[in-house]
Amino acid sequence: MEFIISSVADHDEEQTIISNLWEYNSHVTPVDIQPLRIIVKNERKEIIGGVIARTWWGGLDIQYLWVAQAHRKMGIGKKLMQSVQQEALTRCCHMAYVDTFSFQALGFYQRLGFSKYGELAGFAHRHTRYYLSKSLTIDASLLSPLQDHNNDGK
Repeated sequence: MEFIISSVADHDEEQTIISNLWEYNSHVTPVDIQPLRIIVKNERKEIIGGVIARTWWGGLDIQYLWVAQAHRKMGIGKKLMQSVQQEALTRCCHMAYVDTFSFQALGFYQRLGFSKYGELAGFAHRHTRYYLSKSLTIDASLLSPLQDHNNDGK
């Protein structure tokens, strides 16, 4: 038996571990992981924002949300979050969860209805990571957030 420590990513090895874990989990509940990505491009077709998530077992796992600095405070992040939640509802998700650091977007997520359920201090010896979740239900704030492309987000 050999234990190998590496700081180099290996997609095949990682997929072997992930696939085998999900195969084990599927004995309890069928695995239904689906990627979910929404991007925003400007007039020059450059990506100025996006959200990367996945849905599985009724949950929306929001992994990354980013909006370019020059486009912040314009409602793009809110529209991305509304859109990803709306898509999650079409995939029969009933909950969403995300994490953020103390220097990032805790208040933003709380304004969108997420509640803090945990935190872990000490990242880089000075930052706290917050864990948030919310129940997903159909409400007016999630209906067609991308239809009004000219809205400034207010």
